[in-house]
Amino acid sequence: MPQPLFSIITPTYRRRENLERALASVLAQTYPHWEMIIINDSPDDASYKTFTVNDSRVRYYVNERNRGVNFSRNFGLDAVSADSTWVVFLDDDDYFAPDTLITLRNLSLANPTKKWLVTNRALKNGTPLTKFPSSDASYAYMWPYLISKKLKGDATHCIETKLITHNKIRFSSKVKQAEEWFFFYQVGLHSKMFYHDHNSTISDGYDTQGGLNFRKRTTREVYVHLIRLCYEGFEQKRLTTLFFVYILLRLIKNILTNIRQSTLV
Repeated sequence: MPQPLFSIITPTYRRRENLERALASVLAQTYPHWEMIIINDSPDDASYKTFTVNDSRVRYYVNERNRGVNFSRNFGLDAVSADSTWVVFLDDDDYFAPDTLITLRNLSLANPTKKWLVTNRALKNGTPLTKFPSSDASYAYMWPYLISKKLKGDATHCIETKLITHNKIRFSSKVKQAEEWFFFYQVGLHSKMFYHDHNSTISDGYDTQGGLNFRKRTTREVYVHLIRLCYEGFEQKRLTTLFFVYILLRLIKNILTNIRQSTLV
């Protein structure tokens, strides 16, 4: 029986030292059947010039200019091997527990009908940042996770490669960074999440100064993002009622935030 191949996609931006840690955690996996696709989105950062990898399972690319994390992740999706079974996203400032891939492998074999596996993102002290009601259960993405917030926290996502490629699912090409929900929303149109309580991805926490996707957005930028995502969803014929519910809630939240800020001035 052929063993599943995990395609790990890691964009990196001005965090060479953190990337080394992420790479080391993949190399240390107890499960050997994987490939890692690293996309450097900071071609002007001299610290990467000496970055080398001595493992044929790792492929390293450098964008010709800064293109944003969404472009880089899409590049990684386009670069996965033809025999890839699962796609896993690993940010450059996070790293895997040693048993992450073997846990995902065993989980996939024990649940052959599941196409979207979700496990914990956790702090180094073992505290999970992912909070789902119960383990080994299936959950929809839009209402319980994105809208009602019954499911909370960032997670480790492992998605069947065929589901992504067959349905041409990609991160937004009209928004440079953030808005990852648009990608997972598309996945959620075809599959539920199957959650298993395992601390798979280890994080230092949230870096609000230099995080891969962090950028303080103005009111105008929020509106522009939402308009672009609506247009992109229309182009791809992937608009649903829940999509518009979420967009409406985002708009209301943004308006209320502006009102509160204006009253404090």
